[in-house]
Amino acid sequence: MAVKKAAKTTGTAAARKAAPAAAHTPKTVAAELAADQLLVQNLTALSNLVTNLSETLDVLVRKAESMAYHIIATEEVLAELVAANGLDLARVNARIRTKIAGGTDNLCDPSRAIDVAASIASPLPKAR
Repeated sequence: MAVKKAAKTTGTAAARKAAPAAAHTPKTVAAELAADQLLVQNLTALSNLVTNLSETLDVLVRKAESMAYHIIATEEVLAELVAANGLDLARVNARIRTKIAGGTDNLCDPSRAIDVAASIASPLPKAR
């Protein structure tokens, strides 16, 4: 019996040693190659996405800068007009409140817009 048990154990040990070698069958090698190719494709797609996002962000920053320049220029032109002609700030504030209330179903506070209008209507005195 001892001989049969030893043979049986040896056969099982041999099967265990042979199992890792069997793991590299043509199908598993193809699957590993496919997984590697999929990984490369995904990394390439992510790289392209990051590049596109970077370009889009650059365009948006340039547009925001342009809007800021236009707003600053408009504010300064308005400040000059107000200084030269005067302004009924109470009427401007009422119009701001009406416009913001109508555009937001009374959900937004017009205080910031009113503060901006006040800063435009009250330009700094010119240096002499």
